[in-house]
Amino acid sequence: MPNHGDLVFPREEYDRRIANLRASMEKRGLDAVVLAMPHDLFYLTGYQTPGYYWFQVLVVPLAKEPFMVTRLLESSNIPARTWITISRPYDDFGDPTGTLADAMREFGLDKGRIGIDEDAYFFRSFEQKGFKEKLPNATFVNCTGIVEQLRVVKSDLEIAKMERSARATEAGMRAGIEASVPGANEDEIAASIYDAMLRAGSEWPAMAPFIATGWRGAVGHMTWEHRQVEQQDYVFLEVAGCYNRYHTAMMRTISIGETPQAIRDGEQVCLEAMQATMEAIKPGVPASDIDVIARDIIAKAPVEQAARTAYSIGIGFPPDWGEGHILSMMRGHDRPLEKNMTFHLIPWVQVPGHGGVGITETIVVTEDGCRSLFDFEKKVFSA
Repeated sequence: MPNHGDLVFPREEYDRRIANLRASMEKRGLDAVVLAMPHDLFYLTGYQTPGYYWFQVLVVPLAKEPFMVTRLLESSNIPARTWITISRPYDDFGDPTGTLADAMREFGLDKGRIGIDEDAYFFRSFEQKGFKEKLPNATFVNCTGIVEQLRVVKSDLEIAKMERSARATEAGMRAGIEASVPGANEDEIAASIYDAMLRAGSEWPAMAPFIATGWRGAVGHMTWEHRQVEQQDYVFLEVAGCYNRYHTAMMRTISIGETPQAIRDGEQVCLEAMQATMEAIKPGVPASDIDVIARDIIAKAPVEQAARTAYSIGIGFPPDWGEGHILSMMRGHDRPLEKNMTFHLIPWVQVPGHGGVGITETIVVTEDGCRSLFDFEKKVFSA
């Protein structure tokens, strides 16, 4: 087993991230933060496992060595995948929050001002309550978002990971389009996507591809359930490859047989909104302004925009490959765009009586605009 040698990024990258986190902690007057989201643990240390349904946290003190508390079975991931040297594991019959509280006392943090990500999916309310009760002399502060706000702007090294992911996404989408023919069923399309995507270098994605044929394409987040493709169907595909946990997502639509004018109109409005938003995206523009541009274009056509215009994307673990809770292009998300922010740009539409038309890109904000990470034709495909 490697000993702190199998890092996704150079150690200097992690040192920079920890330093940025500590600068945010110092501004908030925090002596330590307790982090439980697998995305944040991966971002700061390289730690990853699908076993995050068991309690696991990273503790970052302001002035002492970070340490982890994980299930004993998962603790082998720490020396294998991270630069962390201190861990306090618990066994399957132990008390995880008791182990965490003991470690806080051990390292002199039990009387400090401690930040907790109270919105973390995997730090449940009863665990937070039990942990706080075990440290009656500490002051607890909600620090939700303290790492996410750092994650939303990628480094050049992270962009390079997403470039690798994009090649796998393209391979999966190309195979899905080729498999979308009359008589095929959704299972076969899914198998083709996975085969091509994984052969192109993808790891397990944070969500399964969305594969919806016929009427099922008009239902949000449908994926394969054995339906057979018929003449005059529409096949809606959304695929995201994953490389070192970094995701890139893409939607495309396939028209089986003759493409009706309503679908062509949907294609045109998607392309117009895509071009207008990509021309408008640049550093300094509020994220919500891009949403307004897309909605104004889409509102002029007999189609429906069923979702936000874009969401941040990068590190992904189930249940989501996106980072839209950090920043989306929608009303109320007014943070100005910055260089190296990455988004799944999704001005997709629902065509009444037909289904979804999706022609989307994963983009990166550049110094003076944006660019797509894909080299893939933007259109409604025909079969």
